[in-house]
Order: sequence, then structure tokens, then C-alpha cells
Amino acid sequence: MSTLIEKSFADAERHVAEVAAAIVSGEPQSLGIASASLRQATLTLTDAVQRLSPAQQRDPRVSARVRKMAAALALHRESLIRRTVLVERALNTLVPATRDAGYAQGAGAYGRPGRQSGAFGRLSA
Repeated sequence: MSTLIEKSFADAERHVAEVAAAIVSGEPQSLGIASASLRQATLTLTDAVQRLSPAQQRDPRVSARVRKMAAALALHRESLIRRTVLVERALNTLVPATRDAGYAQGAGAYGRPGRQSGAFGRLSA
């Protein structure tokens, strides 16, 4: 592989590791910065791979590194989904009003559709 593609892979892999560290730390700002850096590194890597010849693109080493990074990103995505669920559950425990309100159940007299009281049996004009 060329030095440009090797450097691009190394940068992208380093940024994947930074995203992993940011997920573990739980700091939203560091995760945002690491994600933006990873996005830029993957754009650079994509550009470098597109410059390769078709034979070089099919190189097993290139495919293996791409698959390895894709697996790591899928793992990070699952970690973020789990963390999101935990945060939502904690928020719902602390602030019950944040739960989604359903329209099927009425809450008191004002939450139900109107009912006839029988007080006005006849209307006269």
C-alpha cells in the first residue's frame, strides 16, 4: 500500500480510538470533537481509496482494515444507543413529566370527550 493510504488508515484508526475513549469518558464535548475529527479522517481516507487503482482497491489488506474499522464503529454505535437508553430512563425516573403523554387515556374531567349531562333536555330558540 502507498504511504498516503497507510497514513489515511492510521489517522482514521486513531480517530476511531479517540471516539471510543470519548464514549467511555461520557463527556459530550469530547465526543463531539472526536466525532468531527473522525468524520474528517474518513473523508480523507475515502478520497485516498478512490485514488487507488481497482486492483489496489481489491487488496485484501485494504478490505481487512476497512472491515475492522466498520466493526469498531458498529460497536461504538451500539454503545451510544445503550447510553442513550440509560440516560432516557434516568431522566424519566428523575422527571416523570418527560414521559410521552398518550392521547388514549383521559386525565380527569378535562381529558375526556364531552358527555351529555341531561341538564338541557330541550333546546328552544
